Amino acid sequence: MKSVFQKKLIFSPSKKNSLMLLCASFLALYFELIVIRYLSSEIRLFAYLKNLPLIASFFGIGLGMILGKPPKMLKRLFPFIMFTLFVIIAKASNLGLTHVPLPTRDYLFMGTFDYSLSAPYALMRFLIIVFGMLALIIAFFTILGGFIGTYLERHKPLYGYSINLLGSVAGVVAFTMLSFASTPPLVWMVVGIIAVLPFYNKNIISVVMLILLLFFIGMPNNNIIWSPYYRISLNTPNESAHVPPSSLYLISINHDYHQKMMNLSREFMSQNKNLEPFASAYETYELPYLFKKQPQEVLIVGAGSGNDVAAALRNNAGHIDAVEIDPVIIRLGRLYHPEKPYDSPKVTIYNNDARAFFHTAKKKYDLIIFGYLDAHTLLSSFSSIRLDDYIYTTESFKEAKTLLAKDGVLVAAFASEKSFISNRLFLNLTSAFDKPPNAYFTQYDGSGVVFVENSKDAALPNITYTDISAELEKNSQNISASTDRWPFLYLKKRGIPLVILYVFSFFILISYFIINKLHPLKIISRQNACMLFLGAGFLLLETKSVTEISLLFGSTWVVNSIVIASFLIMAFGANAISMKKTISPYGIFCALIAVLAINIFIPISLFASLSGAIKIIVSFFLVGLPVFFSGFIFSQIFRNSKNPSQSLGLNLFGAVLGGALENTIMLGGTSILGLLAIIIYVTSFIIWRAKSPYLS
Repeated sequence: MKSVFQKKLIFSPSKKNSLMLLCASFLALYFELIVIRYLSSEIRLFAYLKNLPLIASFFGIGLGMILGKPPKMLKRLFPFIMFTLFVIIAKASNLGLTHVPLPTRDYLFMGTFDYSLSAPYALMRFLIIVFGMLALIIAFFTILGGFIGTYLERHKPLYGYSINLLGSVAGVVAFTMLSFASTPPLVWMVVGIIAVLPFYNKNIISVVMLILLLFFIGMPNNNIIWSPYYRISLNTPNESAHVPPSSLYLISINHDYHQKMMNLSREFMSQNKNLEPFASAYETYELPYLFKKQPQEVLIVGAGSGNDVAAALRNNAGHIDAVEIDPVIIRLGRLYHPEKPYDSPKVTIYNNDARAFFHTAKKKYDLIIFGYLDAHTLLSSFSSIRLDDYIYTTESFKEAKTLLAKDGVLVAAFASEKSFISNRLFLNLTSAFDKPPNAYFTQYDGSGVVFVENSKDAALPNITYTDISAELEKNSQNISASTDRWPFLYLKKRGIPLVILYVFSFFILISYFIINKLHPLKIISRQNACMLFLGAGFLLLETKSVTEISLLFGSTWVVNSIVIASFLIMAFGANAISMKKTISPYGIFCALIAVLAINIFIPISLFASLSGAIKIIVSFFLVGLPVFFSGFIFSQIFRNSKNPSQSLGLNLFGAVLGGALENTIMLGGTSILGLLAIIIYVTSFIIWRAKSPYLS
């Protein structure tokens, strides 16, 4: 059925049409990444609903493709919609939108959220902000999707899809390079607006609006640095704090306090023995060395700006390996830490993910310290898993245990108070070491807890902190451990938080009514029904793959970007083969389902400790092949589409469904993604083979 705004299909792959399709495809993926990152940094609730903006983007692009060429009025509104969306994000703090809490307490959120509002008002405010921002995102991407649909219809399906994939890869590469360079949002927007201009270069008002947008986003914001992971601000205390100059710096990420850089040197402390926050911090950072004096080899994961490293140097450590995932925080530590710990020849810095380092480390350590690793962001826009979830699983602690020397000590610090997180960490350590740790409530920064695992017969030093080991041991009996299969440290129990369940259900319902209004679903072509389910399956495959690859190679932004770009390149390769040869999808369906089934019974985490070459081969077989097979099936079915933009649009609506289903990982763990993908691909296969009165 033809769409509302669709014109007669014309295949005319001229150079101009191809370039415009490439540009539109670049814009869609590029701005998708910008929206996801920028929005979650400035309006913090979206940091924990991160794949909601993702599926809203997919929905908008798919809607635009089905509508075809955007109506003149809607096209004229695009610069105003873009201006409104990004100015609200940029000025969220001034508008009071940064710390809007989620109306739930069953999923812990980092930050200074205000829970003082009455429940009905808080819920209403939450819904207005969430769905207001989603409406702007959908409107923005609907117009971009319309541009893609317009120029896609002027190409043969597979040829146009190849250009679409190339543009998408270019969008990922461009944003990855800008992230690598730690560029601010102003630079992101300049690149995006340059790519938008070919669609609006003859409209003076639109050009003025886009330039005005740059003015608002580029307004001076002192002491703000954008790392590949965070919006980082560096500040000094207020004068009223009466702190000696250059002795204390405060690092905030995404508008929330994260860590301090402090002068805790012996000389400084002798002159400021009772001065806070130095006094309490000094005792906390010295604690590991009461259990292990003058260690020769020390490993610190989550080294941050250098406080733990400075403590190791003060206690005459022989050599220190410092692992920190964020390069900007390392750079700030080098430049501003009062004790200059990263300048010491005893220190080797590794800009890497902790789990990835565990897999490659060869030496044994007398002391391993897990610093305050609590992350304020998710692993990926495709996943509900947080950046640090895999660091604290039972398997992670087991890997750290294998790196300990005889009589080595492991110390883990976390800002978790006497909460279910402390209970879970206690349980995870007990499972990994086959004995319960000693746990102390240090109250550092108000909520610090320190866990210590040492040899069974080691004598305990005199500790001034409250020992809460017995309390946590009792409470840990009522909580599930977090594992590589279910890594949710911050989730109180297995299950999807109600607020997430309600928001996604409502969003899917609205999506269905919009689709049904514009494209009635009483009778749908068999081909388009396949497209719908293939979209859902592919999104689940991407989520599953990003999650699994992070266990093999680490959760760094480089790994995630390479994985996403690789998926698009694999889809491009499958499409290139399909352009030259027609092959029945029957055998490919069977191969895809077989590999997914193997992955359920043989988890990829089993291969984490193998050499790099073997890990690459395993990841290609268990992660890469399903993506390639899925792309091949898509291209073989898509090649005969009489309406390419509509088919691709419905495929993206399927991705919306897949994005919603991704949240089931919080209930069933990572293995449920593979199971759901199998069910969806089997359904797609049945539809492809079926002869039904409801499928034309």
